[in-house]
Amino acid sequence: MAYRLSLADDVPSSVRACAREQLGQAAALLADPGADPVDAVHEVRKHLKKTRSLLRLARPALGRRDYRERNAQLRELGLALSGARDADVLAQTVAQLAEHAAGRLPAVDFEQLRAALAEEAAAARAATEAGGARDDVVARLRAAAEQVGDWPLDGAGWDDLVAGAARAYGRGREALAAARAQPTDDRMHAWRKRVKDLWYHQRLLTPAWPEPIGALATEAHALSELLGDDHDLALLRGRIERGIALGPAAGADADELLALIDARREQLRAQAWPLGERLYAERPKAYARRLRRILHSAVEQHRAADAAA
Repeated sequence: MAYRLSLADDVPSSVRACAREQLGQAAALLADPGADPVDAVHEVRKHLKKTRSLLRLARPALGRRDYRERNAQLRELGLALSGARDADVLAQTVAQLAEHAAGRLPAVDFEQLRAALAEEAAAARAATEAGGARDDVVARLRAAAEQVGDWPLDGAGWDDLVAGAARAYGRGREALAAARAQPTDDRMHAWRKRVKDLWYHQRLLTPAWPEPIGALATEAHALSELLGDDHDLALLRGRIERGIALGPAAGADADELLALIDARREQLRAQAWPLGERLYAERPKAYARRLRRILHSAVEQHRAADAAA
């Protein structure tokens, strides 16, 4: 089953089925002894983010207290796996920067930094395994999947999901305005998280109108990738400033590397701003009205087709 809600089912059944699938797949991946540990942790964290975004979509039906409890539970699971994954991401970021800045610095400088981060990631994975954290997360993921049936969704309808999508969209629009006014690392990261919600929500609702909603999902994904690369470079910049060894001429090399990072971030943001302005061009109320009409029309057509079959 794809990461989509089903028009053929009622909202509670569709949301619960989607959540169970994401959490079940996450547990299976993490428990698989043959899976690549780097890829497994990456995919598990993606499944958790998808489930949390689904929670935000269904938040009006869940209520504030239940939403916060379940969101906190899933967030803690993601944090339990974050150490090794963060170091792996930074190592990949160095490799990507080396491609964009080929010839600007000796390749050995990039490789030395990448190797240091890769070694750190391996140590973090080993510590996780030795401490039994991986098995603990698997057990908690399975328990969370079983608890999906307790999510208080009875009586939820498509209008609840429209309200959840509009709320998240409005927060994204506000985050864009804040980042535009003062593009600090924290504000850019906050906007990125809201863009990922927009991407995931469009994917979940794609069955209502696959072509246009799918196209919006593709553009939101592209924007989340740009902002994700910017965030990874910000983290890398911080690590370099705190003194990761770069060789005998560490001071000079670090300054040049930081300049390359800043230049690459400017390129990424130059692409992100206009894309963000287009994706968040509507006011939240207009966005909600349009989405509500699309969903109601799609559900009615689906029911009519079932009745005629």
